[in-house]
Amino acid sequence: MPELPEVHGYKVYIDSTILHKTIISMDCRDKKLLKKAYGDFEKFLVSEQLTSTQRIGKYLFVNTTGPKVLVMHFGMTGRPNYYKEADDRPKFGHIVLAFDNNFHFAFENKRKFGWWDLIDSIADYKEEHGLSDDARELSFEDFKNSLSTRKTDIKKVLLDQSVAAGVGNWMADEILYQAKMHPQKKIENMTETDVKAVFDAMKKVIEVAIENDAHYDSFPEDFLMHFRKKEGTCFHTGGPIEKIKVGGRATYFSPKRQEK
Repeated sequence: MPELPEVHGYKVYIDSTILHKTIISMDCRDKKLLKKAYGDFEKFLVSEQLTSTQRIGKYLFVNTTGPKVLVMHFGMTGRPNYYKEADDRPKFGHIVLAFDNNFHFAFENKRKFGWWDLIDSIADYKEEHGLSDDARELSFEDFKNSLSTRKTDIKKVLLDQSVAAGVGNWMADEILYQAKMHPQKKIENMTETDVKAVFDAMKKVIEVAIENDAHYDSFPEDFLMHFRKKEGTCFHTGGPIEKIKVGGRATYFSPKRQEK
């Protein structure tokens, strides 16, 4: 599933392709991918322009010249695709916008878990959906305060979008590996030094992933992603990587490096 670094890359792509062009038509092959009526999308997008984007976690908000904000969520397999010829529409381009420069924008969505919505206010949407500040922008004080009332495993908390919007499963594993923190360590047993270690590791993982366009093969050699598999070998200890379930999610860690 696209996480913060991947969606950041989609934001950069969209910023460099489809902004400030007039939308002349919209086509949607599966209306279930739209959170509002198809007619509403035509009404509020056609003849308008997309003007700027804002990412909060895995959500991408696209401002328009009209009164509505377009929300894109990429689900598991969603991705943007800007192309010229109508005949080049990608196989899984279920939603397509056509622009006055004769180019097209497809929202590819192979498994159809991605979706679009129209909203009035990003701030209101963020509050209604319990989103924290984006994990990349999150302050240590806000992160620490979010953890202060929790009494569960640190891995579960990292996956809570009201704590660190944008952190998903592989990122949580990587963050805890870099912080030398066991995924099942209870929040109430963590010192402020522990919390700071997790926070610093989160910032490090985010920046490394963005700098490398979320291409895992380019990550530093000591990153868990290179051996994040059952019976993998820990770069630092030479010990085995173990797989457990935390909060129903597959979790990989190094028992020798991440002691409970």
